[in-house]
Amino acid sequence: MEGSLKKNLGNRVVIRDKVYSILSKAIFQGEIKSGERLVESKLAKSLNISRTPIREAIIQLQQKGLVVPSPPKGVKVASIPRDIDMDEFYDITGILRGLAARKAAKNITNQELNQLKSLIERSRKIKNEKVVEKLKDINQEFHQIIENASRNEELVFILDIHYKRINERFSTIISSMKRQGMAIEEHQRILEALESRNEELAESLMRQHMDNAKIALVQEITSRNNTGVE
Repeated sequence: MEGSLKKNLGNRVVIRDKVYSILSKAIFQGEIKSGERLVESKLAKSLNISRTPIREAIIQLQQKGLVVPSPPKGVKVASIPRDIDMDEFYDITGILRGLAARKAAKNITNQELNQLKSLIERSRKIKNEKVVEKLKDINQEFHQIIENASRNEELVFILDIHYKRINERFSTIISSMKRQGMAIEEHQRILEALESRNEELAESLMRQHMDNAKIALVQEITSRNNTGVE
């Protein structure tokens, strides 16, 4: 009996997570537009599943800020982030990642530097193949190596939480091939600063890197608004 219950629970969690993945991707890609209501019955019929995993996935979406309550009942897709939201997120990230880069310039090992070099080489190859999802993963790994090289556990912990929030809310630009191509060259300059143990330059380049990401996101949102995509 216990094994059967665990199996059923596991299946339910898998379905919920799949539904969440489908809905969040549709929101990020603009297939479900800002302000559009999510109706459990319609989604359940469309996906040919019960309403329970739909309801659970919607709760996850709400917890992550992707949907908001829509009185008298139900939820709707949250609006595109405002400029002030992006300023807050990216300014904080620039400060934190800049500090991590400064500390990493002092503490990073040759092995970690070689790992960063390898990631940049892989990025260039994958960029030519236009595999965006792999570039996202490499980008995250690049920053994680630098953050770990700061040898500051509290800073790493805070950045991990903050990155997840940025990825959930602003992943449109993180997925942009154009931005990824620019990011690779910025990563190269950051690596060179780390190799030269130039703490001030490493911090400055990292903060500029995050400013550039914010600018690219604003351009993406402006483009969407101009073409009628919300």
